[in-house]
Amino acid sequence: MKRSLLLILTLLTTLVIQAQPLTDAQRREQQRFIAKDTLPVRVERLPSRINSHFSEYASYLAPDSTFYFTSMRADIEEDYDRFFETSWYCYLYQSQLLDDGEYAKPQPFSSVVNSTRMFNSNFCFNSRHDKLLLTRCAKDGDGLLQCSLWQSQLGKKGWEKPKMLPKTINAPNSSNMQPCLVEADGYEVLYFVSNREHGAGGLDIWYSIVKDGNYDTPINAGRAINTEGNEVTPFYCLPEQRLYFSSDEHLGIGGYDIFYSAGALSQWGEVSNMGVPFNSTYHDYYFNLNPDLRSGYFSSNRPNDYSGDQDTCCNDLYHFQWVHEDTVKPQPKPDTTLAERIASVLPITLYFQNDYPDPRSTRDTTEAHYAMLYRQYVEEIGHYVEEAGGGLTGDTLRQVRAEVAAFMRDSVATGYERLVKLTHYLKEALEHGDTVTIKISGFASPLHHSDYNRHLSSRRIVSLLNYLHQVEGGFFVPYLDGSEPGLTVITDPQGAVQHHFSTDSANETVFGLQAAKDRKIVITGK
Repeated sequence: MKRSLLLILTLLTTLVIQAQPLTDAQRREQQRFIAKDTLPVRVERLPSRINSHFSEYASYLAPDSTFYFTSMRADIEEDYDRFFETSWYCYLYQSQLLDDGEYAKPQPFSSVVNSTRMFNSNFCFNSRHDKLLLTRCAKDGDGLLQCSLWQSQLGKKGWEKPKMLPKTINAPNSSNMQPCLVEADGYEVLYFVSNREHGAGGLDIWYSIVKDGNYDTPINAGRAINTEGNEVTPFYCLPEQRLYFSSDEHLGIGGYDIFYSAGALSQWGEVSNMGVPFNSTYHDYYFNLNPDLRSGYFSSNRPNDYSGDQDTCCNDLYHFQWVHEDTVKPQPKPDTTLAERIASVLPITLYFQNDYPDPRSTRDTTEAHYAMLYRQYVEEIGHYVEEAGGGLTGDTLRQVRAEVAAFMRDSVATGYERLVKLTHYLKEALEHGDTVTIKISGFASPLHHSDYNRHLSSRRIVSLLNYLHQVEGGFFVPYLDGSEPGLTVITDPQGAVQHHFSTDSANETVFGLQAAKDRKIVITGK
């Protein structure tokens, strides 16, 4: 029976209907259609508690509301000594989707599963949640990442140490990753991604029949799915009998798009683009469905409200929910006025690295914008935490570092998120014809002389004005240059914060908490 099944599966690889290639004009026309045909789907970026300042990839919501995901982040709250070791490694995390729709604080998944020597990325569970497949990647002799698939079982004492899948799956001299395990009657099918030999080109989707724990020789999913480009992140929905995946070669609107095709193994129907808002002109992948088949998650590096500009360095997780068109109703008017919403986020305090922007400059202006400076600050958090409390030891050192880490995580990030909200509210108010006045005051720590600090305070204010010039597609430019009425911006570079500041204290240095709080601009209403 097993040999007959494999023979049938092998034959199915030849039963692919070859479509006629599109002309360039036809391709462009279809791309325009896809981009304009927005679906009744609500897409929301997951909150900053889940999405870090780096990248989040695969995710999965379990029936018990445990939310699993992979992330590249620095766990500075728990282990300062290992900050630089862990900051550039991927780990599996778990959170909890609460009844109010919020997510609990994420915690690293089992330390037995999360290797400290390799990247731990995409994963999948079986239906009983007692088997976990995951990808682990390590650098080879040329410094390139080579990935392989591993498996862990849930035992009486917790998750067991993962074991690498056999060479039939982890082919030598290739990367093998992104598992999706589908259970059938008496066997399983493992879909995964590999750049092994004899594929269609680039990264392809392959599958292997799994029976009694044995993995059969993988078979290419076929030319209906795989192209000369890259096909990645397979997710098979058993109730729909449909494979979801991403590709940079199938007809899309830019980057990796999410596609789907009905079928199984090597026999597939027409490949269809998921359309907007699932897809964008950026990279969209790691699509998966929740059991209700109306909601789920995906990952994208598209610009978003959190980044505040066109930065696409990193991937974030998004939740989607299909909306029945007959239930879509006009949104009720908000209970609060625009002026009240603007007031609700003020005052806003934004923080800066030591001597930024443009260190050692005596100019009053800069070309830097605050979103860029904020990201750079976040990337240097580990350095500031490590240097905080120089000369201290023991519990005192740990307390000082904890305070600096908490300030970076809470105050710095909160200020930026409030700034993003303010720009939305300001835009609504100006479109509504309202008149708004804001005041931006700039400050520096008193670790330099007064003239220098006034120049530095001025540059910090200008960096925010540069941000406003770029955010919301340049909407604020005519208001800032005076060609459109409605927005008045008062600038006030005050220089050093006036308070007692002793450089004798280990905590009162450029890396200390007090100096971090002094390097700021404050936005208020007027």
